Amino acid sequence: MTLPRLPLCLALFSPLLLLAQEEKPEPVAPTIEQRLADAPKRLKQLEGGRLELGGIILDPATRRIEVPCKVLHGELPIEYLLVQETGKDHETVLTTAISPLDLQVALLLTHYTPGSTGMFRHLPQGEPLPMPEVAPKTTNGHRVQLTVVWQVDGQEKRQPISEWYQNSDTRQPPEIDAWLFTGSAIDARGFAAEADGSIIAVYADRLAMFNSPAAGNHRDDLWISRPAVIPPEETPVTLVIEPATP
Repeated sequence: MTLPRLPLCLALFSPLLLLAQEEKPEPVAPTIEQRLADAPKRLKQLEGGRLELGGIILDPATRRIEVPCKVLHGELPIEYLLVQETGKDHETVLTTAISPLDLQVALLLTHYTPGSTGMFRHLPQGEPLPMPEVAPKTTNGHRVQLTVVWQVDGQEKRQPISEWYQNSDTRQPPEIDAWLFTGSAIDARGFAAEADGSIIAVYADRLAMFNSPAAGNHRDDLWISRPAVIPPEETPVTLVIEPATP
């Protein structure tokens, strides 16, 4: 089968560089280009045209990506829904052993394009932007659906991941029509999500790979988990990433 075109993927990565420029020190050369260049050697062919990269399953035809995770905490104040297992695991529901850099490569290979357009449409008047808004190279290429899938007594359960947390004031889950693939940033350490492990943030975090556009996303003290709907700790869970409806 024909693998995704790497030069295009490299071009689509450019919004991250605009989003993440630091005054001093100058960022080191990012390693994501090397990972993209190495991807054809690392990709494993699976049935049905699917591919595997570092434990991540991707389908170039449907643009569906599957990430293996597990439940770490069921009840706690949160800033994240998913971090890499070496990340901020004291404030997340899920963890994963996969490399955030591999996930970034998988997203680029399946033609998602990072951006933050629409992230702050609910920001209160007069509140400063927590991070710049950057348009994706492809219209709506940053909009994704995030779903969690797990097994209970042999039966598949699935929910939008937004159902797993709530506003601590209203005790209601946020209204999210699509999550935003903001793509993290490049800083002096290289790819920031690889260094910090931050994958899905519930408040505005420019170093996370995905951000919520929900009202209140400028506050890091507003969000708590919804233990009533979260499976027991250590339960294996698959995060499914798919294109959002425009």
